[in-house]
Amino acid sequence: MNDKSNLKSGFGGALAIGQRPALLVVDFQRGFTEPSLSPLASDCTEAIAATNQLIRAVRPHGPVIFTVCSYNPGLLDSGLWHKKCPTLETLAKGTAACELDPSIDSESKDLVIEKTQASAFFGTPVAGILTSMSIDTLYVAGCTTSGCIRASVVDALQHGFPPFVVEEACADRSKKQHDSNIIDMSDKYAEVLDLATALNQLHTYTKITE
Repeated sequence: MNDKSNLKSGFGGALAIGQRPALLVVDFQRGFTEPSLSPLASDCTEAIAATNQLIRAVRPHGPVIFTVCSYNPGLLDSGLWHKKCPTLETLAKGTAACELDPSIDSESKDLVIEKTQASAFFGTPVAGILTSMSIDTLYVAGCTTSGCIRASVVDALQHGFPPFVVEEACADRSKKQHDSNIIDMSDKYAEVLDLATALNQLHTYTKITE
């Protein structure tokens, strides 16, 4: 998974799991999962199924936090992002495009955080929430791998929350961009795990917390 040129440069170190996990599910909203609602959407069926397994594994031990992108009319709250991506206008606040995908195993106690930029941390209370709960292991799922996942992972590391990206639980409109960003995040910013490894890790928390 690692890029050999990056390894020669000294990248590719490892992050260790801690004692207090959380799951960040980025933008599995209908505007990104239903093509009839937005051109930003792609097929996230398999990634959502994997994410639901993670949700069930994390719940006994820590919070599940969802984010959704949503915008006011005119996209003034998007900053400059809409100049690169005018189709953000399809994610209008209060519309179906900003609802969590109905196949996600969300519960009323889960936090759903609205955001206007790629990172789940930019302009949101996510960092403060994780700090207040002493989270030291942040599993990450959602879409898109090359966009909001990557931006959130970089910010998670910079805020001091070790990110653990679960590859099967991430989706992208482009397989090439998914693959290249998985490699780059693994080398520089996160631990990238397969679903089975993540679930095995979460099983150890049962032993840690008993």
